[in-house]
Amino acid sequence: MSRTIYVTGFGPFAGHEERNASWEAVKLLPDSFHHKKVKYEVKKLEIPVTYEAVDAVVPKIWSENPALVIHVGVHGRIDSINLEKCSYSSGYCRPDFANKCLPCDKIPLKSSNDKGKCEVLETNLNVEEIARELTMVKCSREVGSYLCGYIYLKSLDIDRDRSLFIHVPDIGKPYNSEQTNQAIQKVMARCMQQLDAEGKL
Repeated sequence: MSRTIYVTGFGPFAGHEERNASWEAVKLLPDSFHHKKVKYEVKKLEIPVTYEAVDAVVPKIWSENPALVIHVGVHGRIDSINLEKCSYSSGYCRPDFANKCLPCDKIPLKSSNDKGKCEVLETNLNVEEIARELTMVKCSREVGSYLCGYIYLKSLDIDRDRSLFIHVPDIGKPYNSEQTNQAIQKVMARCMQQLDAEGKL
């Protein structure tokens, strides 16, 4: 296990052309994080809102065997920090920001042999517990069937122990980027504590 934590945010897309709240918060994260006096490098990536970009980036991230991967995306209709419990393997019909669609709305999963029906992949991180511990934070099962759901599905298909998706509200509705950034850091710390307690670090 490498001493690396990856946190991704998304770039512009329809309705968020000027700036994406997810990346605005993620880019403010420190370059390192300490857990029990062990220093972890925090690698921050802005990912274009395209299926092609996700397909290219996710395998590269996991090839480094990171301790934790947190994907962050904006949700225009929430006013809390939502920790997504799961993602779904079908429903991806919407064109991405490059106006390209996937060849099929059902995503084949490496971790499953049943390729016909919609499946649900859940993170093994205890997001309910984290949501109980932190203000501003809620647990959700509605990651959606656009790039947020897609990138989460791809990471969960590789490692459910170390994958999490966080939905954040638009900037100023109600939190500014610094407040959202602080919430992400607190969630990251709780995730690392859980992984450590389970002997996964």
